[in-house]
Amino acid sequence: MSNEAPIAVVAGVSLGSYRRSDWKPARSGWVIQVLPGQEHGHGNLMHIWQRVLRYGDEHADRVDAGVHFLLAHDREDERPAFRRELRGRSFRAVWLPKVLSTQYGSTDFREAIDDLLEFEEQWRQRLRPDLNSPLLLPESAFEADPNVRDTWIRAHNVVVDHDNMDAVDVSIRRFVGVHRKGPGWVDARKLLFNKGAPHGEHGLPAWRRQKLGFRLPEGFHFDVNHQRDRSFRLSDQNGIRHQFHTYTNVDPHGFIRGGQ
Repeated sequence: MSNEAPIAVVAGVSLGSYRRSDWKPARSGWVIQVLPGQEHGHGNLMHIWQRVLRYGDEHADRVDAGVHFLLAHDREDERPAFRRELRGRSFRAVWLPKVLSTQYGSTDFREAIDDLLEFEEQWRQRLRPDLNSPLLLPESAFEADPNVRDTWIRAHNVVVDHDNMDAVDVSIRRFVGVHRKGPGWVDARKLLFNKGAPHGEHGLPAWRRQKLGFRLPEGFHFDVNHQRDRSFRLSDQNGIRHQFHTYTNVDPHGFIRGGQ
């Protein structure tokens, strides 16, 4: 498997329709894996999501280019629970119309997969972060201006039928205009976030070594201090606030790494 090719995981289609078709999805530049649901699940994602997440976690560590879930299922009320499982992870998740959960291999299904992959390619080209992107800032710790506070979640959640890629791109540019100060970032409380010299944590789970499909350099983090050398409080990935007198280190997912 090339470490440059992103993985697309087609998950949740009914096992019956999967077995009736000999179609194998393929697209240049992608590695595609199909994970069908159970015999009578008809795409019920609740029945397979731990398998889906486990597959994503295992393979996120083998590719630099990210894992994208293309999800078919027949219970829209289960989507919020799956999104909660994805929260903080680096995976993209987009949804096929629920009627396609039992139509694996049909013309409509193939066209839907092709359209979703086309959209994901555009997302990767335009919104996927790099080392200079504000999307690497930890949203739990960085207090953004209210006008751009939803930039992270919009970049993560923008899909074919929700939000607009152009609008999210504009939101990212506005974020840069408001918060970029020289080589670092300054939030609404005058906390300065500078990229720190890489050091520390080894053996992290795969999802913590990526953010929004971008492979983080080993030990990547931000050094944080107050512009006026004051003590400050910072929220971690769980929303728990911590007090610091001079500085702290925090990674892009909001995990705090020491300080004083």
